[in-house]
Amino acid sequence: MLVFKRTLIGAALLSVFLISPATAKDIPPRTAGLWLLKAEDNPFADWSMCIEEDRNDFLDTDVWDNFANECKVTSSSTRKSSGKIDATCKLTEKTDAKLQVTFSGDFKTGYSFESVTRFVNALGKTNTLHANAKVTYAGKCPTELKPGMKKMTKSGFILRP
Repeated sequence: MLVFKRTLIGAALLSVFLISPATAKDIPPRTAGLWLLKAEDNPFADWSMCIEEDRNDFLDTDVWDNFANECKVTSSSTRKSSGKIDATCKLTEKTDAKLQVTFSGDFKTGYSFESVTRFVNALGKTNTLHANAKVTYAGKCPTELKPGMKKMTKSGFILRP
């Protein structure tokens, strides 16, 4: 019985160390260039963005700005063209959010993802934010968009990294 408990504890500890690094490494890199993001269920998620080879993690540019520093992956499973990631992210100094992202695609010509973010607001109520997005490759970046920049479709406003 003692051997079983030690094996179970060892497996649990090993899984913690194996989960975190899996995220960015297992997601295929996107083709550098212009990408168009459109989410039918979120009017604020509609932009074009210029992606460079050095910063091409869609979690950081599409889902949660500064994902690598503000989020801790709690579980992940990825295959060649699809996956699911659960994370806890810093919303404010005192508030964490639970983030769940499922994705699929080749990341060369297009991909889609669904993100669900849940957090408890100052009144103690749970809020849920949802986004279903389709992202397509559109070729070379225009001269006004440097790597990391996003151009909002409706307003034309350009966001800098």
